[in-house]
Amino acid sequence: MAPEIDFLASDDEEHGAHIAVPTAALPAPASAAAGADDDAAFIAAATQRHNIKAGTQVAKKATKKSANTASGVVSGGGSFQSMGLHPSLLRSLLLRGYTTPTPIQRRAIPAILAQPPQDVVGMARTGSGKTLSYMVPLIQRLNGRHSTSFGIKSLILVPSRELAVQIVRVGKDIARGWRDDNAEAIRWALVVGGEGMDEQFALMSNNPDVVIATPGRLLHLIVEMNMDLRTVEYVVFDEADRLFEMGFAEQLEELLRRLPPTRQTLLFSATLPKSLVEFARAGLEANPRLIRLDADSKISPELRMAFFSVKPTEKEASLLLLLRLVIGVPTGEQEATVQHKGQADMRPYQTIIFCATKHHVEYLLLLLTTVGYACAHIYSSLDQAARGSQMALFRSGRASLLIVTDLAARGIDLPVLEHVINYDFAPQPRLFVHRVGRTARAGRSGWAWSLVTPVELPYLCDLQLFLGRPLVSAHRATGEELLDLNGALVIGTLPREAVDEEVEAVDNMMHASSNVAANYDALRGVVKRAHSMYVRSQAKPSQESFRRAKDMSKDAERLAITGAEAAWALAGGPLEEEGVHDVVRRPSAYGLGGKAAPKPHDDSLAAARASLLAKVNSFRPGETVFEIGQRGQKQPLSRLMQDRRRTLATKQIRARSIEESKRAAASEVPAVPTVGSADNADEAEIASVFNTGSFKDPTFYMSYEQQGASAERGYSLGRSFADEAKGATMDVAGDDVGPGGHVTRIGSQRWDPKKKRFIKGDGAGANNEKMIRTESGLRLPASFRSGRYDQWRKEQRVQLPRAGEQERALPTSVQRQAESAGRTGRFVHKQSKAPKPLDPKRSDYKKKLKQHASKGSSNARSELKTATDIHKARALKEKRRAKNARPSHKRH
Repeated sequence: MAPEIDFLASDDEEHGAHIAVPTAALPAPASAAAGADDDAAFIAAATQRHNIKAGTQVAKKATKKSANTASGVVSGGGSFQSMGLHPSLLRSLLLRGYTTPTPIQRRAIPAILAQPPQDVVGMARTGSGKTLSYMVPLIQRLNGRHSTSFGIKSLILVPSRELAVQIVRVGKDIARGWRDDNAEAIRWALVVGGEGMDEQFALMSNNPDVVIATPGRLLHLIVEMNMDLRTVEYVVFDEADRLFEMGFAEQLEELLRRLPPTRQTLLFSATLPKSLVEFARAGLEANPRLIRLDADSKISPELRMAFFSVKPTEKEASLLLLLRLVIGVPTGEQEATVQHKGQADMRPYQTIIFCATKHHVEYLLLLLTTVGYACAHIYSSLDQAARGSQMALFRSGRASLLIVTDLAARGIDLPVLEHVINYDFAPQPRLFVHRVGRTARAGRSGWAWSLVTPVELPYLCDLQLFLGRPLVSAHRATGEELLDLNGALVIGTLPREAVDEEVEAVDNMMHASSNVAANYDALRGVVKRAHSMYVRSQAKPSQESFRRAKDMSKDAERLAITGAEAAWALAGGPLEEEGVHDVVRRPSAYGLGGKAAPKPHDDSLAAARASLLAKVNSFRPGETVFEIGQRGQKQPLSRLMQDRRRTLATKQIRARSIEESKRAAASEVPAVPTVGSADNADEAEIASVFNTGSFKDPTFYMSYEQQGASAERGYSLGRSFADEAKGATMDVAGDDVGPGGHVTRIGSQRWDPKKKRFIKGDGAGANNEKMIRTESGLRLPASFRSGRYDQWRKEQRVQLPRAGEQERALPTSVQRQAESAGRTGRFVHKQSKAPKPLDPKRSDYKKKLKQHASKGSSNARSELKTATDIHKARALKEKRRAKNARPSHKRH
């Protein structure tokens, strides 16, 4: 059955076109179920009318308060008060500045709150307010209060820890404004990797209503604690496509099998595919509702993009030129910004730099800190506490640069961010969309800068096809008009003289100190190896993009051979100086804080020097390493390369002739017909002319498989001979006969071809860890059920009720542990104890009584120590230390 789909073409449209599902195609429900649905719909409609009337009064009060401000509260259709939200929730939204819903919120919130509940798939570009689209219905559904029945009510799955922390903060901030003095507030639980298991045991035992978690750690807790998820009614997959791409497929399948079928499932992402085939594993209903907003505009219209063609060996210098000349990032640590309602002040130079791996992050961190920039860094293997401190450093404004991997490309809201730099170009267009989506959010403008090497040109062509925008060269821009960086992908170069000077300056700076030089050279080697592995693991671009990138790189050859006009100005090409990006020439015209690039001199000597440097820069040697110094000598390798060059020359002549024939055909010149073309011949004609028989000689050919092995394998009833022989091999180390007569080998090892060494185990699971099989048949690591929770429960003396039963009071220690684990801010001590009464049987009872009686009087003794008291305490401490350090006189 086709899903019901809502389309919204632009932000100005308030209502999209509906594709109604015919009622005849829907299954007829039973009479009892139909009556229950009618009653629930009637109650929901009555409640909505009451909430709309009460919300209008709340909106009027908010309008009076915001009458003196520039923007008031929007009322009428499409506003928050027209959605039937609870007055307390509406008031909380209005007080926090959420006056006008975004298009995705305008369409998703009513769809989620509709009765009967239905599954919803939401697609909108990043920064459009998807988090609030499912957080508002969640709080409305929980009625803003904690449920006393035991069990999780709502579950939100996210791909990264930072996104989970951000969602917890947003949810707590909105739910804090719910006014209900007789009920407890909603309990939130943050379950992510890198945190202590004992704290999370206490957190889950505290009966949370909403759990925001990453799939791996949540499944670990569920298996370890044997949790029952039958009470879950609301499930959200945030950044859904990333969840399925990051290797969480098995964890998600196991979680979905444990969830009840009556749940409401929501999927939100910025790059959902057009079909629902990839999300069938999420257990959606047969008729989900798909809401797609701005399907053609995948990135914000306020985002300006600039692409720079660079050489791989000059990426570091190009990055420094970009930070200094164009963006204008100041060096040194900056002062922290003043917070206003939880948001930091805007700084025009706040920049995030995306790298390929964590080794690139460490390498750039050393480089940029040595130059003098204040940097923060985040990658996956970094400790959670370090992640939080680094993110706080960047959010407060003390760090101007944030160096990250693709971990921070999804869902993280950085309100002070204006610039995004792709140091390593995104290998997938969707990943590029998520990267640049960290800026130009919520109607603000932003910049996206990308460094593109010749190897990464095919990925740029793929991005151009994905976005549907023209790809143009910067040298074709004429006049003083500004380039259209919002609607086109403009690629240019950096000034050659400035790049050469920066390369030399970086090399001198990094080798000025011996310690920095050693770390710098070591990290460069590590980054080189890591980048090669990263490239091998990435998806390859399309063949069409490969062909286009090859044509772009061959401009110099076409310019020299055919005399054609070069269409692209790339690094190392003949038009490199002419193709300097306009943003680098005059950054102030685009509202940037950098300085303009130094202009070349007008005299003829400087022009001749620049021309000579351009020729040297674009020079490609005609000899290979096998032929250098081998002229006049008949060496095997040199003769091999000469033969290879002659073969390539023949192919080039043939390619030129084909290009000339195509050009002649385009100019309506009749081409010479070819006789006996093999392209038009069928298989019969080829077989009649050429020998297409088998090349195998039965006399000398030996098959890799024994004749009739497949038939024997089909007739077999047990294990194969190879498996039986594997279990019957003799081990010199000896066997140990265990219970039941089973033979266990001691210290048996096998050769792992991937790790290139002998390892223990049979290789089942990652790192040969022991696996267990769940009830659904999925294999999970045995460490998920290690008995650690049972031990913790015995130590804390906790007995949890079953799902659906009324919750019980937890011990004070467990309650305190759960509160500290669930609090995202600083720990606050709330417990206060009265002093113990004096014991009359003590020998110093009268003395203590006089001291207590003298408190508050002028004759009370001061608690501050004098210098004499401090010297006496130090002398006594030294005396005790010397006494304890005496050698023992006991006989040994």
